[in-house]
Parts: sequence; C-alpha cells; structure tokens
Amino acid sequence: MLCLASLGWGQEAPEKSSETVVLQPLDVTATRTKKSPDDIPNSLRLIDRGAWQNHSPGATLEEFGVGAPGVFFQNRFNFAQDLRIAIRGFGARSPFGVRGIQVRVDGIPQTLPDGQTQLDSIDTSLIQRMEILRGPSASLFGNASGGMISMTTREPQSHGLELAPRQVFGSFGYSKTEMWAGKREGDFDYGMFASRLGQTGWRRHSRVENLFAQLKVNLYGGADSDWMVLFRKFYSPLTEDPGGLTLQQSVTNPRQGAPRNLLFNAGEEVDQEQLAVRYRKLPTAQDEWNVTVHLLRRDFENRLPFTSGGRVQFDRWVGGLAVQWQNDRKVADRANRFLAGFDYGIQNDDRQRFDNNNGRQGALTFDQVERVQSVGPFFRNEWKMSKKWDIVLGGRWDWLHYRVDDAFGGDGDQSGSQTLSQGSGTVGVVYHLADRHQMYANVASVFEAPTTTELINNPSGTGGFNPDLQSQTSLSQEVGLRGKPADWEYEVAVFYIRSWDEITPFELPAFPGRTFFRNAGKSRRLGLETRLATPMWHGLQAEAAYTYSDFEFEEFVANNVSLEGKTFPGVPVHHWEGRVSYTHPSGTFGQVRVQRVGRVFADNANTAPNAGYSLGQLLLGWEGKWECVEASLFAGVNNLFDDRYNANVRINAAFGRFFEPGPPINVFGGLRLRILPF
Repeated sequence: MLCLASLGWGQEAPEKSSETVVLQPLDVTATRTKKSPDDIPNSLRLIDRGAWQNHSPGATLEEFGVGAPGVFFQNRFNFAQDLRIAIRGFGARSPFGVRGIQVRVDGIPQTLPDGQTQLDSIDTSLIQRMEILRGPSASLFGNASGGMISMTTREPQSHGLELAPRQVFGSFGYSKTEMWAGKREGDFDYGMFASRLGQTGWRRHSRVENLFAQLKVNLYGGADSDWMVLFRKFYSPLTEDPGGLTLQQSVTNPRQGAPRNLLFNAGEEVDQEQLAVRYRKLPTAQDEWNVTVHLLRRDFENRLPFTSGGRVQFDRWVGGLAVQWQNDRKVADRANRFLAGFDYGIQNDDRQRFDNNNGRQGALTFDQVERVQSVGPFFRNEWKMSKKWDIVLGGRWDWLHYRVDDAFGGDGDQSGSQTLSQGSGTVGVVYHLADRHQMYANVASVFEAPTTTELINNPSGTGGFNPDLQSQTSLSQEVGLRGKPADWEYEVAVFYIRSWDEITPFELPAFPGRTFFRNAGKSRRLGLETRLATPMWHGLQAEAAYTYSDFEFEEFVANNVSLEGKTFPGVPVHHWEGRVSYTHPSGTFGQVRVQRVGRVFADNANTAPNAGYSLGQLLLGWEGKWECVEASLFAGVNNLFDDRYNANVRINAAFGRFFEPGPPINVFGGLRLRILPF
C-alpha cells in the first residue's frame, strides 16, 4: 500500500544522494571478488548513481562514465554505430561497438567469446554502480582485456513495492520514457525496468527507436548462498546511419546525411534477448563457489552504403559458463586470498549478405556459419605480505577456436578453421603510505584476438578468413599514487605499453562503409592520468581530470609507406574534464560540466586531423521529498558553448569520409518520481 503523507520540505529530508556521486571506500568486484579498492594494484574509477545520473538524458553510457581519466568516449549520437569507448587506446580502432575492452553487467559477460561487445542493450538509466578498471586485465578475463567496465544494475532499497517513473524530452525529437519497480521481502527481491527511447536526430537520416526491458530476481538461501536470475530484452526496429562526411561537407552543411547512406538507406534493426543464472555458495567461512550460466540470442540486419554484399543479416547464439573458487586462508600468518576457475564461451553466427539495391534486398552473395569457442582457466593470488605491502600474482591461458562453414558455394568452398592460444600474466604490488594513501605498480600482458567480424571481412572479397590478420599482444607497465586525505580524492598514474601486431582498421573504395583490418608491426603508448576531487562543502563539490596520451607507431608499413612515428588515430593527446556541482538545502541543485578534447587524427598517416573542441553542459533542477514520495524537475543545456565539432571520427574511412558532426547547443528536461511504500 502506498502512503499519502503530508508535505515536508527538502531540508527536512536526509542528505541527497548527489553527495555520493563517487563511491566511498567500499568493496568492488572488478577483480572477480569483493575487494577494497585500496588493496588493488590497478587504476580503478568507481562511480555510484547520484542526482546527476538521475537527471541526465539517459541516452548512452558516456553520461555515467564521464570524468574517468584515461577513458575516451565517441559517437554518442549515431546509434547505428553504437558508442565507442577507448581505455588507454584499447578500443580506439573499433568502427562500431566496443573492441579490446571487457564489459560485464551484474557479473554477466557482455563481451562475446571473440572479443566484441555491443552496448545498445545496456540502458544507462538502469545502472546503480560502474567500476572502470584501466589497463590490461587479461590474467582475469582473457582475450580483449585492455580495460574492464563492470556495471551493477539497480535493486530495491526498501521493503514493499517501490516505483520510479521518469520522462525526459529534448531537442531534435528526443524522448525517453522509463519505469522501474522493485520489491524486497524476506529472502527474496526483484527489480523490473522498461524504457522506450526515440529521436528524429539533428542530422538527416539519424532517426532511432528502441525498447528495453529487464527483470532481475535475487533469492537468498540464508547467509551462505544466493541465486540471481536475470532476463534482458532489447528491440530496435529503426536505427538510421547518417554516415561520415568529408571535411568540406562537415563544414558547409554538417546536418546532411552522407549521400550514399541516403541512397542505400543505411541503418540497422536489432532484436536481442539474454538470460543468465548465477549461483553463489559459501560451504565454509573460508571458501566461496560461484557458478554463472548465460545465453544470448541476437537477430541483426544491417544496410551498408554500397551494392555488392551491402545488406548483412545474421542470427547469433551465444552461451557461456563460468566457474570460480575463492579461498581465504592465512599464509605465513598473513591474510591470503586464492582464486581459481575457468570461463567457457561458444558463439554461433549464421550470416548472410545480399546486394543492397538502393535499400532493397537483392541477390544472395554470401552465406556461412561462423563458430567461436573459447576456454580460459585462470588463477589469482592476493597476499597481504605485511601491514604496508600487498602483493598480487595472476595468470591465465586462453584457447580460441574459429570455424567457418561456407554454405554459399558460388565462389568455391571457403570453409576452414583457425586456432589461437595465448598465455597472460600479471604481478602487482600496493604500498600503503598511510591509512588513506597508497602507491602501486603492476606489470601485465594482454592479447587481443581478431573478432569474427574482423576475420571474415576479407579484403580479397571472398568468404572465409583473412589469412593475414593475427592477434595483437601488449605488455603494460604502470605506477600510480592515490589517496583520500580529509575527504579529498586524488590519483596519478603513469603507464607505458608496448604492442606488437597492433590491429588497425581501413576501408577500400569498392566497399565504402565496410571496414577491413590489418596488423601494424610495433607501437608504444606512454600516458599520464590524473584526477582530483574536493569534499562536499556546504553543498558544493568539484572535480577535474586530465589525460595525456602519447601513442605512436614504431614499425608500420602500409601501402609501401612507412608510418613510423605517426600518432595513433582516434585518441586525443590531451583530454581535460571538469565538473562543479551545488545542492541547496531547499532542494534546488545545479551542475556545470566542461570537457576539452584535443586534436584527434582520423587516419594512420596523420593527414586528416579532427580539430579540438570544447563541450559544456549546464544542469539545473529541484527535488522535493515527502514522507514516501520524491519528485524532481530538471532541465539542461548540452554543448553549452555552441562549439562546432565532430562527435566521431571514422578511422581510415574511404574517400575522406572521416567526420560525423555533433549537434549545436540543445536542451533537455524532464520529471522524475520515486514512490516508496509505508
């Protein structure tokens, strides 16, 4: 039964959640077990849901993860290509979706066995916590672990039924409708979420409509066991791709869609479901078992801006099993945690390509089934050697088997198989300078196998695999200093990464919009990441982050031209972010966020620079709290300085179509409610 209580002013309510945007020292799970972040020898950014996430447009994950040094987001406005994320350069090459970075939601892998991740089926309004582990973590997660993003979705906070509807409107036809409901009772709780997002878009041919729903159920068998059952559904019947423009086109008419994208009706449709079950058991006070089973189906259709094979569709099935054992016992009278387990994944894509006759499906040109299996046993040992020192040692072996069964036959039988295997390791130390200050260092290796999409995009134009594409391997070294004195927060990290056979994208004039891949010889990455956050003072708080990324090719010859000394495309050398927020006891709040992105190159040869730009966001609102009802009104302005900029660069695109312009100054606003039970 819902309460109907008398009005109470905002200052009489508990302090607002906006004061906990950054998590205080709590256990995190980005290293596969609950651990204090002070004891982890890695760069880790923790973000908890607060007022600023509650009052954002709710369009992409960038709204939640903004402000993390070393992380660069692109492509927030082209839903057909998905949000692109780069962590220390890993993932920058991706033409769509995410590569080189592991993503998990509620402990369930969103990264496929071949290493690719689609973010379209993750709704940012459902996230309660985000943990971003920067730097290689292959000893824990295997292939494509140049960084790790772990998210936990919302759960009920009180007994009885809780409702939380939200409605957001914005410029260019943006509309987002959400409903969350949850209940906790005894040894059982559940959370249900549903949303609909739609927009006409600023650029021509950028309409989108999608529907999302999730059900998460937790069952607790006392203090020593629990079950989690999760079902997620995503459906997008309309997602248009406006395409990339040349520099001249982006300057003279940035709102236009690429002519070929209009002619061929470029875009996609997606229908996806995911089911997962996790069981945890503590047979003794020192042992914990964790077993996770998950299944995903994705039905996908894509129209690319060319005729031959320009219409792609596949039916994908993905299954996985993860088993891990955690043991906590003392070694030499010091706390020690040992973790061991294995991950198994299988992926089956039934893929066809048809001619794209000006948006209509033509003749079949390609038909094959692509299968990937992966097995990865791993171990990790965390030993508190002394009061001041923590030592971590981990290792993993990954085996990936790719197979193609060619059903087309029109160009001969291109069936075949390929096996890749790689060992990964890490060693790290943490030195506790004082109770709230730590120094840390780590050395880690990581490998990145080609995804099926990268392998089957054969520049020869035939089916089967690209025989010239190999895995990328890297060795990372990092040192850092962090602390939380008097509720201030600071972190400084310096890293150096050497990579061999760096996988880089390119396009061919015969297939514009279709991306192929090749290996570079050697590359190196030198980076600096800093962040400083103030404590809350009379409702006022500020934070700032700066990232320096000196990434370049050391050995790379493409088309008989040496690219030695050229800067990585897709990553700015300089990247600044800052935020100042204020919450008044009356319930009014405001925030100003500023981001400065330095110049980004769009091609390997560094002949196509994307000029730097500055973005700002202003958010204002009011929140009132009654006995069991919360209500807030909010409004915001994006691109506060009305800067002309490109929100995405398509790396090494054919015909110079590198740039996707971002919208000018625009507004959004909405209403949020939270209705609590007695």
